[in-house]
Amino acid sequence: MSALLVLSEARIAQEIRQAEEVMVAAAQWRRAWRRRVFFLTLRCAAIYAVGGALAWASLGLTGDAAQIALWSGLLLSNAGPALFAYAFWMREQGSW
Repeated sequence: MSALLVLSEARIAQEIRQAEEVMVAAAQWRRAWRRRVFFLTLRCAAIYAVGGALAWASLGLTGDAAQIALWSGLLLSNAGPALFAYAFWMREQGSW
């Protein structure tokens, strides 16, 4: 076997440690990413529910208050989750 293909025991141990550190760091990143996505989903669902409740509650109102509640509820339930998703994407890209 050629001398160029032989690695010392210390070098092999160093490579193994480095590979294990990379695997641990990747697992931590995936765990943190799943947690961020979970909280994004939770915030989107909450804002969607609040918007839907506001739009539904507008049915019991009259006059200008009913129009304001209806349109703000529709805006929250439709645009709110998209805004949260956009903010999440910008933060993940590092440009926020």
